[in-house]
Amino acid sequence: MKQIITILVLLAITAKAHAKDFMGLDEVLNIAYQNNPAIKASKNQYHAEESMVTSKATLDDPMIGIANLDRNMETRYATITQKIRFPSKYFLQAKAQGSRAKSFRSKYELEKMKIRQKVATLYYSIYSVQNIIQLTKANIQAVQEFSRVAEKKYAAGKAPQSDSMKSHFELTQLELEIIRLDQDEEALQDMLKAVLYEQNFKPIKLISANLSVPPANISELKGKESEIVKILTDKSPIVKTEYHKLRQAEHESSLSKWEFAPDFQIQYQQRISGQPTDSRIYSVGMTVPLWFWNKGSKSSAASSKKVAQEYRLINTKQTLSAKVKDLVGKVEVGLKTLDVYKTSLIPQAEGAYNSSRGAYRANKTSFLDLLDSERSLYKVKTGFFNSLKQYVSHLTQLETQLGFTISNIDKNDEVKK
Repeated sequence: MKQIITILVLLAITAKAHAKDFMGLDEVLNIAYQNNPAIKASKNQYHAEESMVTSKATLDDPMIGIANLDRNMETRYATITQKIRFPSKYFLQAKAQGSRAKSFRSKYELEKMKIRQKVATLYYSIYSVQNIIQLTKANIQAVQEFSRVAEKKYAAGKAPQSDSMKSHFELTQLELEIIRLDQDEEALQDMLKAVLYEQNFKPIKLISANLSVPPANISELKGKESEIVKILTDKSPIVKTEYHKLRQAEHESSLSKWEFAPDFQIQYQQRISGQPTDSRIYSVGMTVPLWFWNKGSKSSAASSKKVAQEYRLINTKQTLSAKVKDLVGKVEVGLKTLDVYKTSLIPQAEGAYNSSRGAYRANKTSFLDLLDSERSLYKVKTGFFNSLKQYVSHLTQLETQLGFTISNIDKNDEVKK
């Protein structure tokens, strides 16, 4: 009874250790959102631009001073002067800055989506390469078993020596593949650590997880191009950034025309010494747009910038629409490919391998046929994980362009094996 309890305790400790090593994608993403310097920089830039809106609608600081009036008697005045721009200018300055701040907010949203794309792609790449490493090690064990069988057959005169040599050649290739895969995994882990910007982040272990293929809801994205453009206009941070830049250009163009309107200066002077004792001076001045070619050239430039931004927005919508249609097609093909792997290719390859394995033991097939079936099974299983990695890359690229999620990849269920 004590031995059983001890075994159960050890199993619980082992399971707890594996659970501690394992990190879900949602946990990794939370670390990235909190630590990534690109996200922080974009967020602070957006807050800085937003803070400037109030300043654009605020009067300049007043000026205070002292003035002396000498007319056979000296009178000293305290003065206060306030410059006031034409009211419409404050309104348009604030609107232009508000649109600029919104464009930076869209850039911040896009930066988060880009980091999400990088993290998710790296996460599934690590998951794939770790599974391929495990498959390669299992393949090495299988080929070692083939080699022992081939050596016994050769000793009994039932197989040529070339079978043993072929098995050793296959083992060498697989061992070289392990070295390459280990280097690939190390590079992926380093890249993930760099994106997370977490110095104490340890390499993640995903071999104990069985990540399901995240489904993608692409039905509404398979309509007409005009419908896709409408979706992008409403949701995509890429399009919204260009739209808010256009709004900024429109406000600045309107502002440039209002620069022909006069600005004002109000001044009040109060006697502080001298005669007469009760003396105050009020004055109001306004600017005269005499040098109109300066303002005219700025107005023309602002109008041209607005037109340029209009074309830039149109180009962004069309280019992005074509890219989204391409990615929708790739995501759809990726889903179908993974389904074919799971329902057809892998079962067929396993069946052919098991059949060749039994036939070789019974001297009914050649060693070369056995190696071919082993290579085919290895290629199919590794192909599944490579296809999964590519599918996730296309899916997260699509979500980044759209600006919203169409999958549950952030909350994909991880099932322990």
